[in-house]
Amino acid sequence: MTSQHVVVDASTAQGYIGQTVLVELHWDDEPESFWQCLHVVGMVVPMEGVYDQAYFLTFDLNGQERHPNEVFFSDIRTIRAMRHRDRHGSGNVLGRIALPNSARSRAALPARRNSSTVPANGSTGAAHP
Repeated sequence: MTSQHVVVDASTAQGYIGQTVLVELHWDDEPESFWQCLHVVGMVVPMEGVYDQAYFLTFDLNGQERHPNEVFFSDIRTIRAMRHRDRHGSGNVLGRIALPNSARSRAALPARRNSSTVPANGSTGAAHP
């Protein structure tokens, strides 16, 4: 099954450059989507007749890569720029993002569950206005 609509295109992607984002990625050959926190450091735009795919150049939030990875716009199901407080809060930001209408998009954030700071339900007990 291919994506029904484009979440990110070349014109909207520019606003994410230099941002830390939470993205939900989905590939046609995988049954579940995958959530990831990334730093967007650039983008590649399509060039007719040369390369038809657009993608972000990214680094994992806690990664040690020497070179950026590609995140293709066509694989992005949801994207949200993180505010500074989101990066230092509980990590439970799903309640504050707009999830797509697709009934199949019910993936959870990968997180350290059942730790001393994050219980199984993902709540820290702190209030978030």
